[in-house]
Amino acid sequence: MNTHSDQHALIVLGGHRPDPGVLAYVPAPATVICADSGLDHALSLHLTPDVVIGDFDSASSAAVERARAAGSTLVPFGPHKDQTDAELALQYAIDHHFAEVTVLWGGGDRIDHVLGVMSALAHPRLNQLDSLTAWIGRDYLHVLHAHDVVDLHHPIGSTISLLPLGSTISRLTTTGLQWELHDDELSGHAARGVSNIVQHTPTRIAVHHGVLGVIVPDALARPSTTTIVSRSYP
Repeated sequence: MNTHSDQHALIVLGGHRPDPGVLAYVPAPATVICADSGLDHALSLHLTPDVVIGDFDSASSAAVERARAAGSTLVPFGPHKDQTDAELALQYAIDHHFAEVTVLWGGGDRIDHVLGVMSALAHPRLNQLDSLTAWIGRDYLHVLHAHDVVDLHHPIGSTISLLPLGSTISRLTTTGLQWELHDDELSGHAARGVSNIVQHTPTRIAVHHGVLGVIVPDALARPSTTTIVSRSYP
């Protein structure tokens, strides 16, 4: 059972500062977990950090002192760790039995960091979460693991991209998109799922095998919701 007062963890990453506008669409209440310099971003967004995790090589000393004085839990790691700060924050959420995780990230200007975050979100251990979403700049990402079935409530005409995260997706079925998939496959080395269009809502997506990234570009312009239908796609 979750040892916190809620089931939702908001993980704030370093890199660029997140868009403040996304906070209106982040479920509340949430336990705020900051990955290293994500602490500075959280404080700038007037979020109260509950946990700060990482090797503290990029968080400002002033922010760390503010967090310590406020009673935040500091979880330090040495600089020669095998995991990124994003991975450590996600692992913390799993270890503390959160049911839902939202990642808040402004993106970054280093492609290795970008790919590292996407790899972290695709880790198989995250399939035990009820919901895994991310705001990356103004873009919205919903991560679906094997046996997930979800209803996405996006406005008609919205662009949705379906991209495998780290593996080939098999037996992927959609309803409500302009180009439907029926027990189909998306390869991890092709971009066939980019820029589909919502034709009616809700849009249902069912994944049998693999990890799928459902990306809504500039989602702040057209807010939406997601409903978890089941985790038992046959």
